[in-house]
Amino acid sequence: MVFWENLKNKLCVKWFTFGKSRRDRKRKKFTMLIVPHNQAQAVKNISFPYWWLKLGSILGIIVLILVSTLILNYFSLTYLAVENKELREINTQQSKEIKDLKNRTGEMRHKLEGLMEIDREVRAKVGLSEEVVPNVQASRGEAGYLTDNFFWEERVKHFAGQDDQEELEDLKAELVKIDWQLTSQMRHMERLKSEVETRVNRPAQWPLRGYITSPFGMRKDPFDASREEFHNGLDIAGPYGAPIRAAGNGVVTFAGEKGNWGQMVLIAHGLGYVSLYAHNSSLLVEKNEQIVSGQIIARLGDTGRCTGPHLHFGIAKNGEWIDPLEILE
Repeated sequence: MVFWENLKNKLCVKWFTFGKSRRDRKRKKFTMLIVPHNQAQAVKNISFPYWWLKLGSILGIIVLILVSTLILNYFSLTYLAVENKELREINTQQSKEIKDLKNRTGEMRHKLEGLMEIDREVRAKVGLSEEVVPNVQASRGEAGYLTDNFFWEERVKHFAGQDDQEELEDLKAELVKIDWQLTSQMRHMERLKSEVETRVNRPAQWPLRGYITSPFGMRKDPFDASREEFHNGLDIAGPYGAPIRAAGNGVVTFAGEKGNWGQMVLIAHGLGYVSLYAHNSSLLVEKNEQIVSGQIIARLGDTGRCTGPHLHFGIAKNGEWIDPLEILE
């Protein structure tokens, strides 16, 4: 019993102390003294419950958080507005660049197609075989001819539906490919130019319509059958006075009387080629005259050492006589 009485007394004391402390905290106040500079005025004091201070502190923190949030949102919106403006400017610039690249790519494509058409026409006219042009898409070292799906209109269809950045990158890649093929085509055109010059300048055209009476190489001397001699060209028979034509483009280096050759013409064609036309009855060109392939340069005759009217036609390459039949077409 004594134990229970002691326990009861302790609990009552603690409950009384707790209730009193709560009442003391509620009655606790915070006082502010206002002391004027003028000593004639009385000192003022302002008192308010202590919990007001706590409440004010909490409200102040909440207001500070709200103001900070508003400031952050303001700067964030301002930054986004500036960024959107810059993005609009970039988009405008990209649209302009895309338009310029489309124009440049289209122009280069048409120029490339024009060069390829000229290449085909020239080759067809001079009888050269068509070369394989490296393809624009031959990124793995393959080669082929351009096909319809590479025309510019098809590329525009391919780009449709892509965003500006992807379209811009694809256009740049396409421009690089076309530029590469344009460079390649220019190299082909240079080779074509060289081939055409070789074909046109090379003495490959028959100088006379007739028949061969004596081929190139060793033969019996027509004036002494007991001995052999080297014949450095072809003897081509034909009617007296028949037109003799230049076998290729070139410059006349000699035109006149030349011993056993009689009335003779020499033409330098470049590329190491020289052609000889001998035994003519008359000459129609002069030294240093520019000659084009097929031009009539003389008339068939029997001047010099010969057995009858014919043309002695010879071709030298780099100073060595060669068989004209290896070149004549």
